[in-house]
Amino acid sequence: MKQKVTIAREAGFSFTGFVAGQGLRFLFTLVVAAMLGAESLGVYALSLAVIQVAEVLAVGGLDTGVLRFVNLHESRPDKQRGLIAAALKTSLLFSLPVILFLVVFSGFLAAMLNGGGLLRLTLLCYACSVPFHVLIAVAGHAVQAYGKLRPKIIAGQVLVPGGMLLLFILINAFVGGSFALVCSLPLSALAGFVWIWMQLRGITGVSARCLLRAKPEKEMLRYARPLMLVALMGMVSHWLDILMLGWYAGTETVGLYQPAVRTAGLMRSVFLAFAGIAAPILAGMHGRGEIKEIEKLFKVVSRWMTMMVIPLAILLLVMPGTVLALFGDAFTVAAPVLVVLAVAVLVQSFFGLYDTVLQMTGYSRLCFMNGMAGLAAHVVLNMLLIPSYGMIGAAWALLVVYFLLGAARVAEVRVILGLHGFSAPLIKPLFAGVVSGMVLASARPFLESLHVTISLGGSMLLVITVYLLLIRLMKLEQEELDVILELFSFVKK
Repeated sequence: MKQKVTIAREAGFSFTGFVAGQGLRFLFTLVVAAMLGAESLGVYALSLAVIQVAEVLAVGGLDTGVLRFVNLHESRPDKQRGLIAAALKTSLLFSLPVILFLVVFSGFLAAMLNGGGLLRLTLLCYACSVPFHVLIAVAGHAVQAYGKLRPKIIAGQVLVPGGMLLLFILINAFVGGSFALVCSLPLSALAGFVWIWMQLRGITGVSARCLLRAKPEKEMLRYARPLMLVALMGMVSHWLDILMLGWYAGTETVGLYQPAVRTAGLMRSVFLAFAGIAAPILAGMHGRGEIKEIEKLFKVVSRWMTMMVIPLAILLLVMPGTVLALFGDAFTVAAPVLVVLAVAVLVQSFFGLYDTVLQMTGYSRLCFMNGMAGLAAHVVLNMLLIPSYGMIGAAWALLVVYFLLGAARVAEVRVILGLHGFSAPLIKPLFAGVVSGMVLASARPFLESLHVTISLGGSMLLVITVYLLLIRLMKLEQEELDVILELFSFVKK
């Protein structure tokens, strides 16, 4: 019970943080689209795609590595500090050649992605943010290993995207849009790094002197190397539709596609929130050989994630055009794209925890093989679909890849560990979601006659009301009731 309460409490904050982060990034996309148009939005999306792939190379899998190894040495604080310092130092050194590559080849990358001077300048400026993002990632996971998810969430989901949004608006007002676009990310990344470093020192005792004295941890590096490749495959696959759309169609098409991607990505917050806090607990359980407890936790968390993600999925599936109208009338052309992407992210969220279980139980090489196979399939599907179908082709390719990866991971976890995340109570949120979607579809003609913001607000309120009412009528599971009573102990009195 204590572990479930911890997950519920931390995931609650985590979910709030991820929603805030995704919301701020959504607002940033909205503001750039409104102020600068689809072309500049495409430049931002392509630059961010290149930089985030570069960051994965620089991190080197040490974010997940430090999360696992710190939990494996719970009784040795000195060893834990040494592991954290080694991970930070190594990842910082890894970032230097990555930055050099981006600087030297920025012109080539801009030309390959059909961008001009603005894309090249943006790539150069965003390259300066790589060391800060790398340190935020590794330090955030190190703090998370101590059961503290809040510093990581505040740095990565509040300070960085919030700083980007605020700085873009201010710099655009006083200097200009292009300058605001290229400067907002590096400055906000610096702010996020300063915050997470102060938190890291206070929680773990790691200082700059520890980094200078740190020596490479070979065992952790061996474990992290395949995970780096897994993360690289995942990140390239995550941005592959954007990059290949830029390659085939140019920055304007990417700019029209980006709002649909960003909007569908709001659902991913649920998975990231729950998986983030469940990961170290699963690693600790595996280290103690508690396989049966892993399966119990696996089923409960899978059910909670499904319950949380369904309402937003319904809104995106039933009213995609109204959602995209927030960005401007020109972006509603991507409404069918948003529907397919929403289904894709729903599939990814539903099956994503299987990959977390494989990673935290030591099957990093298998995760790498999955990632490599998924990336290869994604490249082939994009090459087949994007030239003929454009944005909708890219969306369908993503959906197929997520489904194939999910099915493969379900089979692997079942065969290797004898576990699965399915349970009979999952039927309740699925049924409630179907009924809520039918109610929203019936009310759609009236809601679409209202102003876009009122329409979306009313739609979300209607879905949540019907959904929660049905969940309440079908009754919560005893585990949910126990956790709620423990979280809000005053209810018992």
